[in-house]
Amino acid sequence: SGLVASLAMTQVWQLMLLWGVVIGLGTGMTALVLGATIAARWFAARRGLVVGILTASVATGQLAFLPLLASLTDHYGWRIALGLICVMLGIAAFAVLMVMRDRPSDVGLRPFGDEGTEPLPAPPSKTTPIMAAALGTLRDASKSSVFWILFATFFICGASTNGLVQVHLIPMCLDFGIPQVQAAGLLAAMGIFDF
Repeated sequence: SGLVASLAMTQVWQLMLLWGVVIGLGTGMTALVLGATIAARWFAARRGLVVGILTASVATGQLAFLPLLASLTDHYGWRIALGLICVMLGIAAFAVLMVMRDRPSDVGLRPFGDEGTEPLPAPPSKTTPIMAAALGTLRDASKSSVFWILFATFFICGASTNGLVQVHLIPMCLDFGIPQVQAAGLLAAMGIFDF
C-alpha cells in the first residue's frame, strides 16, 4: 500500500512518511521475519541454509531489478519504474496466494528433514493478540546475550549497507561523473558479491 500510494506523492513530506515510515515498517516486519517463519515451519533440517538463501535473494533482486529500474527512471521517470515494482509485487503476491500454504501439513507433507512417522500435531491455537505475543517474545529473547550479539551485528550491517551504501552510492557515483544507470549497475554488482 505504501508503494502504490507513492505513485501519487507530490511533496517531500509524503516521501518521508511513505518510504521512511510505512514502507520501512512493512519491510522490517516481513523481510527476515518471513524467512525465519518459512524456515521454521517447512524445514526440520538445514534451516540456517534456508534463511541464508532467502536473505541472499535480496541481492538477487537487487542484481535483477536495479539496472532496469535505473534505466526506466532515466528514460521515463520514477513513476514508471515504481509502477513496474508495484506490478511485479502484485504478480508475486498473487502467485504466493495461489501456490503457497502456511504449513507442510496443509498439503500432506512433513517438514524437510523430519523423518518421523507419527502424525504432526495441529498448530497451537493463538488466543494472545499478535502484538502482545511479539513483544513478549522480544522481552524473553532480550534476556539472552546471543540476542544482543545478533542485534549488534544486524544494526551495524543495516546501518552500513542500507543506511550508507544503498542510499549514497549512486549520488556519489554521479559526483564522480558515472551516469545513473551505470551506478545502479555497480550497486547491482555488489549484490552479486553479497550473494
